Amino acid sequence: MSKNEAETRYELIDPVLRDKGYRHPYIKLETPAPVEPTGPKGRRRPGPGKTDYLLCVETPGALKALPIAILEAKKEDEDPLKGMQQAKGYSDCERFDAKYIFSTNGHRYAKFNRFTGEQTGPFPFSDFPDHKTMTGCYARHMGINVDDPSASMLFKPDSPAYPESRYYQDAAIRAAFEKIIGSEQAGEAARVLLALATGSGKTVIAANLLWRLHEAEKLPKPALFLCDRDELREQAYTKLKAVFGDNARIVATKQGANAAKNARVHIATYQTLGLDDDDEGFASFLTEHYPPDSFSVIVIDECHRSAWGKWSEVLKRNPKAIQIGLTATPRKLMEAKGQPEEDAEITANNYQYFGEVAVLLRNPEAQGHD
Repeated sequence: MSKNEAETRYELIDPVLRDKGYRHPYIKLETPAPVEPTGPKGRRRPGPGKTDYLLCVETPGALKALPIAILEAKKEDEDPLKGMQQAKGYSDCERFDAKYIFSTNGHRYAKFNRFTGEQTGPFPFSDFPDHKTMTGCYARHMGINVDDPSASMLFKPDSPAYPESRYYQDAAIRAAFEKIIGSEQAGEAARVLLALATGSGKTVIAANLLWRLHEAEKLPKPALFLCDRDELREQAYTKLKAVFGDNARIVATKQGANAAKNARVHIATYQTLGLDDDDEGFASFLTEHYPPDSFSVIVIDECHRSAWGKWSEVLKRNPKAIQIGLTATPRKLMEAKGQPEEDAEITANNYQYFGEVAVLLRNPEAQGHD
């Protein structure tokens, strides 16, 4: 009698994975991923929705594992190709930002490579790539040496304030870091565009992203979080203060000086920096209090809805900074019929300046976590 899925995992799959070097913390079992694209904001689908195996890379001394592959298990008498559509669906939703997708029935396995878009197999499961090989494939395809100090940000833990990122938040942070590391190794300025669906918790993502950059010693100068209205500024201040304490401050004039002076993270609106003033007073606060190259990292919140000519001034004055644009759901980012000319220009400038989207999150696990 053929084995069911649980028996197949225990008797056929687990022993092979252990022999291939996938032991804790290189492997995570039945990791929750309960989101499907069932609307513009994404909602939970019925059922637990778990990935069977999440395969990870870790370097010596690293504090956080790096997920790179999903392995779906099928019962012994099922075709391993049957699990590929489900597993590839996880990839399409950017779940865990997995680079490789596998499916196996314990005897044979199939593979989907996100880098090439190629599906191959089935192959004997005894030939499944071991942990060292998988790590090498990731490093080769990404052009990242995981043992190099420049890659340390990938393995830094989240902040004590938000220690358990949701899987899609962690995927967004890692995708940003991969783009940053790749740019730096190529001798290029680091420019990152993250498309984050409503409810994905973009300020928590930004807070942990900045924390991990800080821990990786990438903030020798302050970071700037820039948004277009007071509501977002207060929201960002609450989240960033939880992470950085008094080292996160709101930019404002206080007794003739900048209230955020000497803080590690500066939080500002365009209006505060004078970016909405007329030509004569344009960027007055910015130029008075921030000389060129004042920041190590700049995060532009909701860059899809803010006039390019305003916030781009900050970027132009800080060309050496890591620059990260947070934008809206894909349906708002992409061109649509009847789209105002100004909106189309902002979208075009986003792509031209930041390049392709580093990660596109369609499906937040829950809403209202900004």
